[in-house]
Amino acid sequence: MDKENFAQLFKKARESKGITKYALAKKTGFTYRAIVNWEQGKNSISLENADKLLKALGVELTIGCLINERK
Repeated sequence: MDKENFAQLFKKARESKGITKYALAKKTGFTYRAIVNWEQGKNSISLENADKLLKALGVELTIGCLINERK
């Protein structure tokens, strides 16, 4: 998933829970600016930080893999 797709999903999850960016920053220990940048797709986010953010929103991060078999 690229940072723009993550940004859209992250924003939707945060808004659906009714949590402000400020409240999420306080809850997770990330800066308000970091959350804004991730939500706007300006910065990439590590899997560890994405998991921490989503857990704070009550959303589980699931990573899958699609392997195409070459013939």
